[in-house]
Amino acid sequence: MKFCNALALGAVASLYAGTAMAETAWDFSTPWPDTNFQSKAAHQFAEAVGAATDGAVTITVHNGSEIGVSGSQSMEAVETGIVQMADFLLFLQAGAEPLLAIDTLPYLIQGQDEMAMFLDIAGPAFDAIAEKHNQKILYYVPWPSPGLYSKTEITSADDLGGQRIRAFNPASFEFLTKLGAAPLEMPWGDVVPALAAGTIDGVATSTSSGVDGKLWDTTSFFNPLQWSTSTDVVTVSLDAWNALTDEQRAAIETVADELEGEFWALSAAEDEGKTEILVENGITVTEADDSMKALMSDAGHAMWAEFVAKVPDAGPIIDEYTEAAGK
Repeated sequence: MKFCNALALGAVASLYAGTAMAETAWDFSTPWPDTNFQSKAAHQFAEAVGAATDGAVTITVHNGSEIGVSGSQSMEAVETGIVQMADFLLFLQAGAEPLLAIDTLPYLIQGQDEMAMFLDIAGPAFDAIAEKHNQKILYYVPWPSPGLYSKTEITSADDLGGQRIRAFNPASFEFLTKLGAAPLEMPWGDVVPALAAGTIDGVATSTSSGVDGKLWDTTSFFNPLQWSTSTDVVTVSLDAWNALTDEQRAAIETVADELEGEFWALSAAEDEGKTEILVENGITVTEADDSMKALMSDAGHAMWAEFVAKVPDAGPIIDEYTEAAGK
Protein backbone atom coordinates (compact mmCIF):
# COMPACT_ATOMS: atom_id res chain seq x y z
CA MET A 1 0.00 0.00 0.00
CA LYS A 2 2.78 2.37 0.90
CA PHE A 3 4.52 1.46 -2.34
CA CYS A 4 1.35 2.26 -4.31
CA ASN A 5 0.99 5.57 -2.51
CA ALA A 6 4.61 6.38 -3.32
CA LEU A 7 3.97 5.60 -6.97
CA ALA A 8 0.90 7.80 -6.96
CA LEU A 9 2.76 10.67 -5.33
CA GLY A 10 5.59 10.25 -7.80
CA ALA A 11 3.15 10.44 -10.70
CA VAL A 12 1.62 13.64 -9.31
CA ALA A 13 5.08 15.11 -8.79
CA SER A 14 6.03 14.23 -12.34
CA LEU A 15 2.84 15.85 -13.62
CA TYR A 16 3.57 19.08 -11.75
CA ALA A 17 7.18 19.04 -12.89
CA GLY A 18 6.04 18.68 -16.49
CA THR A 19 3.64 21.57 -16.06
CA ALA A 20 6.35 23.73 -14.50
CA MET A 21 8.72 22.94 -17.34
CA ALA A 22 6.06 23.95 -19.86
CA GLU A 23 5.65 27.37 -18.26
CA THR A 24 8.37 29.98 -18.76
CA ALA A 25 8.68 33.16 -16.70
CA TRP A 26 10.91 36.02 -17.86
CA ASP A 27 11.91 39.27 -16.18
CA PHE A 28 11.96 42.27 -18.54
CA SER A 29 13.86 45.34 -17.34
CA THR A 30 13.25 48.84 -18.70
CA PRO A 31 14.92 51.97 -17.25
CA TRP A 32 11.90 54.16 -18.04
CA PRO A 33 9.02 55.02 -15.67
CA ASP A 34 5.65 53.41 -16.30
CA THR A 35 4.31 56.67 -17.79
CA ASN A 36 6.90 56.67 -20.59
CA PHE A 37 5.80 55.45 -24.02
CA GLN A 38 8.74 53.02 -24.20
CA SER A 39 7.61 51.43 -20.94
CA LYS A 40 4.01 51.27 -22.14
CA ALA A 41 5.23 49.48 -25.26
CA ALA A 42 7.11 46.96 -23.11
CA HIS A 43 3.97 46.18 -21.10
CA GLN A 44 1.92 45.80 -24.28
CA PHE A 45 4.50 43.42 -25.72
CA ALA A 46 4.53 41.32 -22.55
CA GLU A 47 0.75 41.01 -22.55
CA ALA A 48 0.69 40.09 -26.24
CA VAL A 49 3.31 37.36 -25.75
CA GLY A 50 1.28 35.86 -22.92
CA ALA A 51 -1.78 35.74 -25.17
CA ALA A 52 0.10 34.42 -28.20
CA THR A 53 1.65 31.56 -26.21
CA ASP A 54 -1.54 30.73 -24.29
CA GLY A 55 0.20 31.68 -21.05
CA ALA A 56 3.14 29.35 -21.60
CA VAL A 57 5.53 32.33 -21.63
CA THR A 58 4.86 35.04 -19.05
CA ILE A 59 6.88 38.25 -18.98
CA THR A 60 7.06 40.56 -15.96
CA VAL A 61 8.10 44.12 -16.84
CA HIS A 62 10.15 45.98 -14.23
CA ASN A 63 10.02 49.77 -14.71
CA GLY A 64 12.43 52.52 -13.82
CA SER A 65 15.35 50.29 -12.91
CA GLU A 66 13.29 48.97 -9.97
CA ILE A 67 15.31 45.76 -9.88
CA GLY A 68 18.63 47.58 -9.91
CA VAL A 69 19.41 47.47 -13.63
CA SER A 70 20.20 50.91 -15.07
CA GLY A 71 20.02 51.82 -18.74
CA SER A 72 23.78 51.55 -19.19
CA GLN A 73 23.85 48.13 -17.47
CA SER A 74 21.02 46.57 -19.45
CA MET A 75 22.95 44.72 -22.13
CA GLU A 76 25.25 43.23 -19.49
CA ALA A 77 22.26 42.27 -17.33
CA VAL A 78 20.79 40.18 -20.15
CA GLU A 79 24.18 38.70 -21.00
CA THR A 80 24.80 37.53 -17.44
CA GLY A 81 21.25 36.30 -16.83
CA ILE A 82 20.21 38.88 -14.23
CA VAL A 83 17.15 39.41 -16.44
CA GLN A 84 15.94 37.53 -19.50
CA MET A 85 14.90 40.65 -21.42
CA ALA A 86 15.78 44.34 -21.43
CA ASP A 87 14.85 47.57 -23.18
CA PHE A 88 17.70 50.05 -23.58
CA LEU A 89 19.17 52.88 -25.64
CA LEU A 90 21.79 51.51 -27.99
CA PHE A 91 24.23 54.35 -27.39
CA LEU A 92 24.26 53.73 -23.62
CA GLN A 93 26.05 50.44 -24.34
CA ALA A 94 28.85 52.13 -26.31
CA GLY A 95 31.30 51.60 -23.44
CA ALA A 96 31.27 47.89 -24.25
CA GLU A 97 30.57 48.22 -28.00
CA PRO A 98 31.64 51.61 -29.45
CA LEU A 99 29.77 51.03 -32.72
CA LEU A 100 26.47 51.34 -30.84
CA ALA A 101 27.02 55.11 -30.50
CA ILE A 102 26.64 55.50 -34.26
CA ASP A 103 23.02 56.69 -34.07
CA THR A 104 24.07 59.71 -32.00
CA LEU A 105 26.03 61.22 -34.90
CA PRO A 106 24.45 64.56 -35.85
CA TYR A 107 22.75 64.88 -39.23
CA LEU A 108 23.21 61.18 -39.95
CA ILE A 109 19.73 59.92 -39.02
CA GLN A 110 16.93 62.47 -38.94
CA GLY A 111 13.51 61.06 -38.19
CA GLN A 112 11.82 57.70 -38.41
CA ASP A 113 11.96 57.24 -42.19
CA GLU A 114 15.73 57.59 -42.12
CA MET A 115 15.99 55.38 -39.03
CA ALA A 116 14.13 52.60 -40.84
CA MET A 117 16.53 52.90 -43.78
CA PHE A 118 19.51 52.96 -41.44
CA LEU A 119 18.43 49.83 -39.53
CA ASP A 120 18.05 47.91 -42.79
CA ILE A 121 21.76 48.51 -43.32
CA ALA A 122 23.14 48.52 -39.76
CA GLY A 123 20.82 45.79 -38.45
CA PRO A 124 23.09 42.82 -39.27
CA ALA A 125 26.00 44.46 -37.40
CA PHE A 126 23.74 45.10 -34.39
CA ASP A 127 22.50 41.49 -34.54
CA ALA A 128 26.09 40.25 -34.47
CA ILE A 129 26.89 42.43 -31.44
CA ALA A 130 23.80 41.14 -29.65
CA GLU A 131 24.76 37.53 -30.36
CA LYS A 132 28.29 38.22 -29.10
CA HIS A 133 26.68 39.26 -25.81
CA ASN A 134 24.41 36.19 -25.64
CA GLN A 135 21.21 37.88 -26.78
CA LYS A 136 18.84 38.34 -29.66
CA ILE A 137 17.24 41.59 -30.82
CA LEU A 138 13.45 41.35 -30.92
CA TYR A 139 12.52 44.89 -32.00
CA TYR A 140 13.51 48.56 -32.07
CA VAL A 141 11.59 51.67 -30.99
CA PRO A 142 13.12 55.06 -31.94
CA TRP A 143 12.90 58.15 -29.76
CA PRO A 144 11.61 61.55 -30.87
CA SER A 145 14.53 63.61 -32.15
CA PRO A 146 16.06 66.29 -29.92
CA GLY A 147 15.54 70.00 -30.27
CA LEU A 148 16.76 73.13 -28.55
CA TYR A 149 14.92 74.98 -25.76
CA SER A 150 16.13 78.53 -25.15
CA LYS A 151 15.29 81.79 -23.44
CA THR A 152 16.00 83.79 -26.60
CA GLU A 153 15.14 82.84 -30.15
CA ILE A 154 17.80 80.66 -31.83
CA THR A 155 17.26 80.20 -35.55
CA SER A 156 20.53 81.24 -37.23
CA ALA A 157 24.16 80.17 -36.99
CA ASP A 158 25.05 83.40 -35.19
CA ASP A 159 22.34 82.97 -32.54
CA LEU A 160 24.12 80.01 -30.94
CA GLY A 161 27.40 81.82 -30.25
CA GLY A 162 28.35 81.46 -26.59
CA GLN A 163 24.96 80.08 -25.52
CA ARG A 164 25.30 77.87 -22.43
CA ILE A 165 23.30 74.80 -23.47
CA ARG A 166 22.87 71.64 -21.42
CA ALA A 167 23.95 68.68 -23.58
CA PHE A 168 22.49 65.18 -23.06
CA ASN A 169 25.34 62.93 -24.27
CA PRO A 170 28.95 63.20 -25.51
CA ALA A 171 27.91 63.56 -29.15
CA SER A 172 25.51 66.42 -28.41
CA PHE A 173 28.22 68.13 -26.33
CA GLU A 174 30.71 67.95 -29.21
CA PHE A 175 28.09 68.98 -31.76
CA LEU A 176 27.01 72.05 -29.81
CA THR A 177 30.65 73.00 -29.35
CA LYS A 178 31.20 72.84 -33.11
CA LEU A 179 28.14 75.06 -33.57
CA GLY A 180 29.75 77.74 -31.41
CA ALA A 181 27.72 77.18 -28.25
CA ALA A 182 29.19 76.65 -24.77
CA PRO A 183 27.61 73.34 -23.72
CA LEU A 184 27.57 72.04 -20.17
CA GLU A 185 26.99 68.59 -18.73
CA MET A 186 24.68 68.19 -15.75
CA PRO A 187 22.15 65.68 -14.42
CA TRP A 188 18.59 66.17 -15.67
CA GLY A 189 17.42 66.90 -12.13
CA ASP A 190 19.63 70.01 -12.06
CA VAL A 191 18.39 71.44 -15.38
CA VAL A 192 15.28 73.34 -14.28
CA PRO A 193 16.99 74.93 -11.24
CA ALA A 194 19.93 75.92 -13.46
CA LEU A 195 17.59 77.55 -15.98
CA ALA A 196 15.78 79.40 -13.21
CA ALA A 197 19.06 80.59 -11.72
CA GLY A 198 20.46 81.66 -15.09
CA THR A 199 23.35 79.19 -14.90
CA ILE A 200 22.40 77.89 -18.36
CA ASP A 201 20.64 79.54 -21.28
CA GLY A 202 18.99 76.52 -22.81
CA VAL A 203 18.58 72.77 -23.03
CA ALA A 204 19.03 70.22 -25.81
CA THR A 205 16.39 67.53 -25.35
CA SER A 206 13.17 66.07 -26.77
CA THR A 207 9.59 67.29 -26.63
CA SER A 208 8.85 64.54 -24.10
CA SER A 209 11.50 65.76 -21.68
CA GLY A 210 10.44 69.35 -22.26
CA VAL A 211 6.94 68.55 -21.08
CA ASP A 212 8.20 66.41 -18.20
CA GLY A 213 10.33 69.32 -17.02
CA LYS A 214 7.65 71.97 -17.72
CA LEU A 215 10.29 73.95 -19.58
CA TRP A 216 7.73 76.63 -20.49
CA ASP A 217 8.34 77.96 -16.97
CA THR A 218 12.02 78.61 -17.65
CA THR A 219 12.37 78.95 -21.46
CA SER A 220 10.35 80.62 -24.21
CA PHE A 221 11.42 78.98 -27.48
CA PHE A 222 11.79 75.50 -28.92
CA ASN A 223 13.57 74.77 -32.20
CA PRO A 224 12.95 71.13 -33.27
CA LEU A 225 16.35 70.84 -34.94
CA GLN A 226 15.97 67.07 -35.37
CA TRP A 227 19.74 66.70 -35.69
CA SER A 228 19.74 63.03 -34.71
CA THR A 229 17.47 60.10 -34.01
CA SER A 230 18.41 57.40 -31.51
CA THR A 231 16.64 54.15 -30.81
CA ASP A 232 15.85 51.79 -27.99
CA VAL A 233 16.28 48.10 -28.61
CA VAL A 234 14.59 45.16 -26.88
CA THR A 235 16.66 42.02 -26.52
CA VAL A 236 16.20 38.56 -25.05
CA SER A 237 18.82 36.22 -23.60
CA LEU A 238 19.80 33.47 -26.03
CA ASP A 239 19.76 31.02 -23.14
CA ALA A 240 16.12 31.87 -22.46
CA TRP A 241 15.26 32.05 -26.17
CA ASN A 242 16.79 28.70 -27.06
CA ALA A 243 14.95 27.03 -24.17
CA LEU A 244 11.61 27.74 -25.87
CA THR A 245 9.86 25.48 -28.33
CA ASP A 246 9.91 26.31 -32.05
CA GLU A 247 6.23 27.23 -31.83
CA GLN A 248 6.81 29.61 -28.92
CA ARG A 249 9.70 31.34 -30.68
CA ALA A 250 7.63 31.75 -33.83
CA ALA A 251 4.72 33.20 -31.85
CA ILE A 252 6.94 35.74 -30.09
CA GLU A 253 8.63 36.81 -33.34
CA THR A 254 5.20 37.32 -34.89
CA VAL A 255 4.16 39.51 -31.95
CA ALA A 256 7.36 41.55 -32.27
CA ASP A 257 6.88 42.02 -36.02
CA GLU A 258 3.24 43.02 -35.63
CA LEU A 259 3.76 45.45 -32.74
CA GLU A 260 6.99 47.13 -33.86
CA GLY A 261 5.19 49.37 -36.36
CA GLU A 262 2.59 50.24 -33.75
CA PHE A 263 5.33 51.21 -31.30
CA TRP A 264 6.98 53.45 -33.90
CA ALA A 265 3.64 55.17 -34.42
CA LEU A 266 3.37 55.59 -30.66
CA SER A 267 6.73 57.37 -30.67
CA ALA A 268 5.65 59.69 -33.48
CA ALA A 269 2.40 60.48 -31.72
CA GLU A 270 4.33 61.17 -28.53
CA ASP A 271 6.40 63.83 -30.30
CA GLU A 272 3.39 65.46 -31.95
CA GLY A 273 1.28 65.42 -28.80
CA LYS A 274 4.05 66.82 -26.60
CA THR A 275 4.72 69.60 -29.11
CA GLU A 276 1.07 70.62 -28.82
CA ILE A 277 1.38 70.72 -25.02
CA LEU A 278 4.47 72.93 -25.27
CA VAL A 279 2.61 75.38 -27.54
CA GLU A 280 -0.47 75.37 -25.31
CA ASN A 281 1.75 76.41 -22.42
CA GLY A 282 3.33 79.34 -24.24
CA ILE A 283 6.41 77.91 -25.95
CA THR A 284 7.05 79.40 -29.41
CA VAL A 285 8.19 76.78 -31.94
CA THR A 286 10.78 78.14 -34.37
CA GLU A 287 12.71 76.81 -37.36
CA ALA A 288 16.39 76.87 -38.28
CA ASP A 289 17.31 79.08 -41.21
CA ASP A 290 19.64 78.04 -44.04
CA SER A 291 22.76 79.33 -42.28
CA MET A 292 22.09 77.20 -39.24
CA LYS A 293 21.23 74.12 -41.31
CA ALA A 294 24.49 74.51 -43.26
CA LEU A 295 26.49 74.86 -40.03
CA MET A 296 24.84 71.76 -38.55
CA SER A 297 25.50 69.76 -41.71
CA ASP A 298 29.20 70.70 -41.76
CA ALA A 299 29.58 69.89 -38.06
CA GLY A 300 27.78 66.58 -38.50
CA HIS A 301 29.92 65.46 -41.43
CA ALA A 302 33.08 66.31 -39.49
CA MET A 303 31.89 64.16 -36.60
CA TRP A 304 31.15 61.22 -38.92
CA ALA A 305 34.76 61.24 -40.10
CA GLU A 306 36.04 61.49 -36.52
CA PHE A 307 33.83 58.57 -35.46
CA VAL A 308 35.00 56.33 -38.31
CA ALA A 309 38.63 57.09 -37.37
CA LYS A 310 37.87 55.74 -33.88
CA VAL A 311 35.46 52.96 -34.94
CA PRO A 312 36.49 51.72 -38.42
CA ASP A 313 33.60 49.23 -38.58
CA ALA A 314 31.27 52.22 -38.83
CA GLY A 315 32.76 53.30 -42.16
CA PRO A 316 31.04 50.80 -44.50
CA ILE A 317 27.72 51.25 -42.69
CA ILE A 318 27.83 55.05 -42.98
CA ASP A 319 28.94 54.89 -46.63
CA GLU A 320 26.14 52.49 -47.63
CA TYR A 321 23.51 54.34 -45.65
CA THR A 322 24.43 57.86 -46.80
CA GLU A 323 24.44 56.70 -50.41
CA ALA A 324 20.99 55.16 -49.99
CA ALA A 325 19.69 58.23 -48.13
CA GLY A 326 21.29 60.71 -50.53
CA LYS A 327 23.21 62.49 -47.78
